[in-house]
Amino acid sequence: MTTHTVSGAPAAHVNFHALFRPVLTALRFTGHFLAALVGVIFLGSASEH
Repeated sequence: MTTHTVSGAPAAHVNFHALFRPVLTALRFTGHFLAALVGVIFLGSASEH
């Protein structure tokens, strides 16, 4: 019983990490996209001013 509990915890941790990794990649990509978008808007606003 105890071995099942011990092996269950790391398995859940690895599964969570596997699910979190693509989310982190998506956030990084979204962050770069938003940074570029804000940069374009800022440059457009600066040149327009």
